[in-house]
Amino acid sequence: MSNIRRTMGTLSLLLLSLALHAAVPPLVIYDNALQTPYVNGGSWANAGDYSLTNTSPVFGSGGNSIRFVARSWGGLQFVASPEFNLADYQSLSFQVHGGTAGGQKLQAYVCDNYNAIGTPVSVASLIPGGAGIPKNSWATATFDFNNAGLTFGTFNCVVIMDADGNNDAAGQPAAYIDQIVFNPRTTAIPGGTTVAVSVHDTTNVHAFSPLIFGVAYGDSTRNAQMGYTVDRWGGNSTTRYNWQVDVHSTASDYFWENIPDCTAPSCTGTPPAGNSADAFISAALSGGAQPLMTIPTIGWTPRADSPRNHPYLASFAVSKYGAQVPFPYQSDAVDPYDTNAGSGECNPSSNSSPNCVLYDAQNGLYHLINNDPHDTSTAVDQNFGKSWVAHMQAAHGTAANGGVKLFTLDNEVMLWNSTHRDLHPNGPTYDEIWGKGLAYATAIKQQEPDALVTGPVTWGYCDLFTSADDAARGNCFEGTDRTNHGGLPFIAWYLQQVCANPLAGGKHPVDYVDLHYYPQGTNVALNNDDSTATAARRLKSVRELYDATWVSDSWIGGTGDNDANHYNKPNLIPRVKAWINQYCPGTKLAITEYNWGNDNTGSGAVAQAEVLAVFAREGVDMATRWVAPDPNTKAERGFSIFLNYDGAGGKVQGDSVAATSANVDQIGAYAFHGNQRTFVLLTNKDTVTHDVALTFDVAHVATWKLYGFTGSSGLAQTGTNSISGTTLTLSALPPISASLLVIPDVDEIFVDGFGG
Repeated sequence: MSNIRRTMGTLSLLLLSLALHAAVPPLVIYDNALQTPYVNGGSWANAGDYSLTNTSPVFGSGGNSIRFVARSWGGLQFVASPEFNLADYQSLSFQVHGGTAGGQKLQAYVCDNYNAIGTPVSVASLIPGGAGIPKNSWATATFDFNNAGLTFGTFNCVVIMDADGNNDAAGQPAAYIDQIVFNPRTTAIPGGTTVAVSVHDTTNVHAFSPLIFGVAYGDSTRNAQMGYTVDRWGGNSTTRYNWQVDVHSTASDYFWENIPDCTAPSCTGTPPAGNSADAFISAALSGGAQPLMTIPTIGWTPRADSPRNHPYLASFAVSKYGAQVPFPYQSDAVDPYDTNAGSGECNPSSNSSPNCVLYDAQNGLYHLINNDPHDTSTAVDQNFGKSWVAHMQAAHGTAANGGVKLFTLDNEVMLWNSTHRDLHPNGPTYDEIWGKGLAYATAIKQQEPDALVTGPVTWGYCDLFTSADDAARGNCFEGTDRTNHGGLPFIAWYLQQVCANPLAGGKHPVDYVDLHYYPQGTNVALNNDDSTATAARRLKSVRELYDATWVSDSWIGGTGDNDANHYNKPNLIPRVKAWINQYCPGTKLAITEYNWGNDNTGSGAVAQAEVLAVFAREGVDMATRWVAPDPNTKAERGFSIFLNYDGAGGKVQGDSVAATSANVDQIGAYAFHGNQRTFVLLTNKDTVTHDVALTFDVAHVATWKLYGFTGSSGLAQTGTNSISGTTLTLSALPPISASLLVIPDVDEIFVDGFGG
């Protein structure tokens, strides 16, 4: 007998359509003058090639127009400080006059924080009739956003520019522009087909790890607010961190210098007391996250006598190794603050030393080599790492008493010969990385029996398969080193060694196989580009994590199928899980660096949500994003839809269960069950709205709620209604969005029949 009376169909749908936004006024950019809040921000046309106060011709009754002589790909760019929602606007229109010539070749595009969010379009194509920019008269150019797929995200700038680089000397005849306006939306965002999604609450049921919600270098206060579970101390500089004196090496990132992490009075005590690593651990623990600490294994550490102020010790001192030239990716040959600290690059015309050796004949690039590592560093072994673990125990308690439990064996070890070539110029081999890893893992666990250790910490795709020693000889996937180790991919062989070399008592030296993975498609990772093309590429690239049929849309996709190896199809997690099952069952999987777009990309936020869902479904045991999103950025929404979807602490938790989308490139679907709720995450990866027709394998009788975000709207409740049965249709999920359907097992809106 039940005292609950379920209420069904009594609640109306909230926010009936996210596609048709509330009316906004026209957004005028230029009318007689630039209109607030727009300014001339970043125009790169020559100053004499344009005027914003031209008096003739002028459209209508205004006193001014814009005169523009297009040459050398020059452009006009008008920028506002606030951002506006593309979904609120239907089109961009402006008046254009060809002067006495007409026919000018111009192009226009919309942008956000100076990044184009649509493909530039010919201005002539925007004028009805196809006659191009007219002479001696005005024409209206209209850029329709629906046709261009500009239906999602934010914008704050517009560009009109030269489209004919062949007129560099004379320039094109002057054109005139007036009345630049973003016009409010008058019709709904276009809708695509209905996508069927099946949810199987009783199929593929498995718990997912809360440690997938980790970051690197989070802020303690924000960690606690967001609910991040792991905070990683990692990156290139941690390979050469001396905990005793609190100094790291910048290595190739910045002039190979030893730089103190913290100096008085901002740090308390003399290192190692109060060092930056201790401060990081304390902050992580106070914010509720488990610190993941990188223990260097390269065998060198910054010298104890490293200066704490300029000038710093540097591996390629100009005074010792001669004149240097800029890095290929930087503008300076020496550190502007320490001019004796060189880039490590040279040119035989200015440096006749035998240390100046060609390394890239195609581009004519030279390295300085054979420098003395002792200029900056001291040789150490695993006991240096062991003593650091002992220091952490003294400062923060043992793992069993709330101290550090998670340790990782260095950072991107197969890049030592590039990132840290001043100490390690030769490509690491299978044997070196395993030998050092085993020695350090053993030392860590001798000191901290409850430690969990991750390794080998790959840098990306290539070192899943072979060593830097092979890669240095020109093969990213196969080579002599791999052949000499049974032909096994590096990670498969590494796993084999983990199980073949147990520690005393039978423990494995390494508990997590640790990977870094960045999608390699153009502008996908670590990038601000949120254009339509990049958004599509970014969201499809999530399939690299799990889909054995997906050919990467990057250089990886061009590597060939190569028989059973299928190098062109990453299939990252199932591939590595299969190696785990074959070579060292029970080993956990960690992905401790990944990134699918910078903090304020809307498509990056949706990708972040989907990546977390994939980690949960595919059984990743720990993950940390590089790096923690800045507070209140779009990327945080990708975490919050799992960690605080309702703004009141609601979390997706429990088990992952099966969900299938009929079109994963339009709608991604992931399902979970926990806390007496079924959760369904739906990501719309398209530039149109989609209805989603859900079918469940068990009946639900409850009041559901829908939460979601887009690139232009924060996470909020977007709908509610009732379900009674096994089917439910959600209408018009917005373009480039993530939505979370929450269905309680027992309706949470009820009347107690006994008046209790």
